[in-house]
Amino acid sequence: MLNESVVRRLAFIKYLYKVAVEQSQRPEPLCSASILTFHDAIELFLQLASEHLDVGKDKGEPKFLEYWDLLASKLPLGFPTQKESMKRFNKARVDLKHHGILPSKLDIEAFRAGATNFFEENTPLIFEIKFSEVSLIELVQCEEAKNNLKEAAQLLEQNKIEESLDKVALAFAQLIDDYESRKMGRFGRSPFFFGESFTFLSSFHMGVDRTQAVKLAEFIDKVKESIKVLQDAVKILSLGIDYRKYVKFRLFTPRLLRMANGNYHIARIQYGSKGTPTAEDVQFCIDFVIESSITLQEFDFSIEGNWR
Repeated sequence: MLNESVVRRLAFIKYLYKVAVEQSQRPEPLCSASILTFHDAIELFLQLASEHLDVGKDKGEPKFLEYWDLLASKLPLGFPTQKESMKRFNKARVDLKHHGILPSKLDIEAFRAGATNFFEENTPLIFEIKFSEVSLIELVQCEEAKNNLKEAAQLLEQNKIEESLDKVALAFAQLIDDYESRKMGRFGRSPFFFGESFTFLSSFHMGVDRTQAVKLAEFIDKVKESIKVLQDAVKILSLGIDYRKYVKFRLFTPRLLRMANGNYHIARIQYGSKGTPTAEDVQFCIDFVIESSITLQEFDFSIEGNWR
């Protein structure tokens, strides 16, 4: 059974790997940055493996390719795999970092495949779990959001798409509310407050008779919706969250309304002609919440003490 520290470090390694995969899919020459990120992820994995198997303490900090011999002494099946692939990988990294030699797009694709095989083959060999079972959810610090993401992942395994999306949407709302709640100003107002809610300011709630004032009712509703969308967009952007990914996330997840008692009301959405979300869409939403959590955690703070 892996301890919590090992699990969190594996989760961070997988996060770096996923970042590198995204970088590798960018156009040239931007995709070249993936070589450095892949290499960092692999080297962190080897360092963690040596600590986990308790080898190499008396030899200082090993060089990249020395880890294979060090780890082999503790592995019943011999050396970690992909050594020859990693030799080429390491050379490409040295060429890029120290000599400015950019790899080709075909090389990038080959290195991505090599890195993927490295993690998929060596994670169960060393840590006795599949690489696919390493969960990035462990990187989420907000406990309520983390628990709902874990439930969402379990529901996704059971192919319960809508139930999983409910939990993902709830996790995102809890993540944002938790972040805001620890940054309230002197009079209890969030610095990410961009105007009062327009939820109950539609023409219907204002008692406008559509049979008598159609254009006025339409004007009120359009203004309400426009301001609400702008408030939402400004808030997401001010938090540093990727707005384009947020748009995709919102296309799949239900709307949430926080009630006066602090509970959340979930309103499921009707999907359009493209059909209901797939398991891949749900996984994207889970990954988006994790990525948003990491973004918020990069610069987090709490307002404490007495205001004067």
